[in-house]
Amino acid sequence: MSSAPLLAMLLSGLAGGFGHCISMCGPVVAAFTVGETRQGVLHHLLYNLGRITTYTILGALVGLSGSFLVLTTSIEQLQRTIMIIAGLSIILMGLSTAEWLPRSSPTRSCTPGNSIIQKIMALFKAPRSIGAYYPMGIVLGFLPCGLTYTALLAAARAAMEAPHPFAGMLQGALIMMLFGIGTAPALILVGKVVNSISGRMRKWFYRVASVIMIATGVWFVVEGF
Repeated sequence: MSSAPLLAMLLSGLAGGFGHCISMCGPVVAAFTVGETRQGVLHHLLYNLGRITTYTILGALVGLSGSFLVLTTSIEQLQRTIMIIAGLSIILMGLSTAEWLPRSSPTRSCTPGNSIIQKIMALFKAPRSIGAYYPMGIVLGFLPCGLTYTALLAAARAAMEAPHPFAGMLQGALIMMLFGIGTAPALILVGKVVNSISGRMRKWFYRVASVIMIATGVWFVVEGF
């Protein structure tokens, strides 16, 4: 396989990231960035690495099957489920950011049930564990996206010319990995801009962002159904 299609997919991801991903996935990135006190870009890199992992796996499946339609029918229900779960997660993030989630009482006895609930709720409170960002990216990488579908079509088309199924799988995975890498800079930029808001404006922004996040989550859930 020549390097021209690979370079084209990388550049397509880069251009699409600034032209499409900021509007489509920007609210999601803002949702987990608001309230984050962690400096640097490691958490953003881990989130995008999770997305790229998902894209690479989907690319490998497309390359192996050689047919985008086969993959579409097999993951359509999964994508709807992921969209609903992501929407509920973003709603919880919005409620947590606005401090509208119930706080646990220190005098309340800690039963195993309460402990599990508290751990789940803690996932949506910032700052989060650094280990939460990679799996978050893997899950949200399954969100339906027209730009991703186009890249998968390109990967499927390239894999059809592979000499054997394994080569097609590798080509599909590589194409989608480069596409995912191309989309990452735009989303990292969104995260850094949101995280650089001054402390004076942050409390006001939390309230506004919380409403936007909750509305985005509701939209995801509705679209999932």
